[in-house]
Amino acid sequence: MTALLAAPREALDPVTTWIDHPSGFLALSAKNERFTLPGRAGLIAWREQGKHRVVFGGVHAPERERAALLQAFVARCRAERRRPLAVQVRADQVELFQRAGFVLNRFGASYALPIAEHRLSGSKRVKLRQKVRRAERLGVEVLELGRELPRDAAAFSQLQGLSAAWLADKGAPELDFMIGELGEASDARRRVFVALHEGRWVGFISYVPAWGTRPGWLHDLTRRVPDAPPGTMERINHLALERFRAEGAEFLHFGFTPFVTGPEPERPGASRVVAWAIDQLARRGAAIYPAQDQVRYKRKWAPSVIESEWLALRPVSLRAIHDLLRITGSLGGLRPPRPPILGPRSRLRFAFAAGGGSLPGRSSGSGGSSRSERPRVYA
Repeated sequence: MTALLAAPREALDPVTTWIDHPSGFLALSAKNERFTLPGRAGLIAWREQGKHRVVFGGVHAPERERAALLQAFVARCRAERRRPLAVQVRADQVELFQRAGFVLNRFGASYALPIAEHRLSGSKRVKLRQKVRRAERLGVEVLELGRELPRDAAAFSQLQGLSAAWLADKGAPELDFMIGELGEASDARRRVFVALHEGRWVGFISYVPAWGTRPGWLHDLTRRVPDAPPGTMERINHLALERFRAEGAEFLHFGFTPFVTGPEPERPGASRVVAWAIDQLARRGAAIYPAQDQVRYKRKWAPSVIESEWLALRPVSLRAIHDLLRITGSLGGLRPPRPPILGPRSRLRFAFAAGGGSLPGRSSGSGGSSRSERPRVYA
């Protein structure tokens, strides 16, 4: 167990030496395909959805290999009549994707806390401190699987039941792709901290390794029963942070939240239509993804590292947005809107009409965009 504690790069999986992404562990999901080139280090993790091959986290490779991998992946997509799309592209790969013909827009932000900075004291953490202390007074106990509790099939069966209760209470399907998964008892890389109240399992948080320039752990799945005592999840994470600190881990990553504004502005060449669509999802898309709730939870831990991540499209299309929402499980069984005789702007207006949004105007403050500045939109 001690070899696991500081989230090392696993000797049995050399691809982890190429991953420098706070959510990079999710790229290694067994559900993902891996695109590689013979004789070259690195990989592109992707899944197929509709007409698109959706790439997770950009190109996981040494910098010198990234361009060749991306160009070969794009060529393979073209040869097989598929369109490439990438999510959670970090800032240092934006120009790489632009050179490969992608249009990039800000998609959201990732949050991280240097573990040495974690504390409950101070005026900024009053509400956090109150929640943690309240759960403590109510008798919430936090134990880790494989340490204080057995890590076996019976334990994971309890976790699955707890997760099912959480989903039933939300009345929503399980999300996928850009979030983690429960995994199996045999995968000891996933650390699970469980909250017990009066002997009953009432919540858990799983953590997976984070590699690269900010190594540590990624705060992954969060589940609780509807009647869990107030402050249960905060108490779990606080005690996990204290354990990680004692083990010498450097960072706790809270992961990616889509549809929120990160610290960096849009880059030149960004699509105004995609920016508008993401803004509409941020304003009216709580039923698709509760972004603001996620941000409030993450910010209560006072993360000092916030970085933008990008969405990369080639080409820009309403179908791309639809396929992205489908692959994450956000749309359930909905079909894409297909009004038969509407142009691109009308199709987008149709798609978002239920949210009360309107499309951006044709003219900018300088008197309107030229033909070359307007993105070509494919359906």
